[in-house]
Amino acid sequence: MVILFINDLIKETMKTIITFKNIWLVGILFWGIALAACSDDEDSATPITISSITTIKDLTTPITQAALGDFIAIHGTGLNIHNIDSVLVNNIRVDMKEVYAENNVLYMKIPVKIATKETDKVYVYNKAGVQEFALKAVAPDLSAERMFNEYTKPGDTIMIYGNFFKLYEIDSLNAVVDFNGKLSRVISSADNYLTAKVPTDVDKNIKVKVKGLKYGVEATCPGRYYDRECMIMDFDDLMPSDPTNVVTDVKDKQRFSGNFLRIDNKSAWSSWWYIASKDDVDYPADMYEHPEDYVVKCEFRTANQFIDGKIAFYNYLFWAIENPMAWKATDFVIQNFNRWETITLPLTLTRSEAYPYPTYGNDYYRSFNMRLDIDASIARNFSFDNIRIYKKND
Repeated sequence: MVILFINDLIKETMKTIITFKNIWLVGILFWGIALAACSDDEDSATPITISSITTIKDLTTPITQAALGDFIAIHGTGLNIHNIDSVLVNNIRVDMKEVYAENNVLYMKIPVKIATKETDKVYVYNKAGVQEFALKAVAPDLSAERMFNEYTKPGDTIMIYGNFFKLYEIDSLNAVVDFNGKLSRVISSADNYLTAKVPTDVDKNIKVKVKGLKYGVEATCPGRYYDRECMIMDFDDLMPSDPTNVVTDVKDKQRFSGNFLRIDNKSAWSSWWYIASKDDVDYPADMYEHPEDYVVKCEFRTANQFIDGKIAFYNYLFWAIENPMAWKATDFVIQNFNRWETITLPLTLTRSEAYPYPTYGNDYYRSFNMRLDIDASIARNFSFDNIRIYKKND
């Protein structure tokens, strides 16, 4: 009896083992089939074609080039976001998180990065292959807009403003400032400015260049370091006819590159309210024919808040001018109070009705007379240095 019971128990156990084994084998089989199916889905990809590239604003007009940072639309087939693995412009990979596709049009932004290998093509990759299409990605030129102060002392730190410094990696590792052959490493930089040390043995009246070493680019600063091209009054060698308002004290705290003109509440004034006047200025001959091509530059310092209609500097190139050129509050574009900086002011050549040109010629227009018209309630705190004529884009 006991033996029969044991035999029955063994038979039932074997049946259970076989049943679990069958279930396990079936599970493995289905898992394998599912895995194979998924693998087939992943390996399958629709071939991509590209028919044209346009801007996003105008989806009908094909383009052959675009600037870095421009938004473009790629037209074709197979341009579904799930059907695309990657997109490259030249050899720069596009961030797929910033790509959008709809109705077989791929919308994207050209990366703002310099390519190390320029092929002038866009590449769209998936598992079926790669489709390429001609498109030239145009990088903006490196530019240097101005030196914060063209009269920064040798050995001091100069600031230069420009554009696309980050794009071209203008930094302490990859860029220098060229002072007419004397190189100085960039100290610090951002996208629109850099700082560098002026060499102690620097020459004067020279052009200054920003050079990017990694990409072999350079940009020349407008103007000149210690510009001497057409100096009207530097208050050192070229003094006004009346030096009353010129600061000559070498210990004066505002002194920067030498003597300078200061107008404050203690300044002396003439009957015509002239604050500076000089005769026999050697103006460029071309200035008389094309005054629109010229401006006035100077180093300027003020503690005043400029209020339009309350402050104006009037300038005469001849004492008999009925309508002199005026520097209004809006002409003084400054970044800091109580700090010397190079500024640019407009030049307007007006002629006297009583002494018209060409009857009296340019010899009558060889002076520089500056006076201040200011509201009596406003404090006076203005300093000028190195007043000079500058030809635009020189």
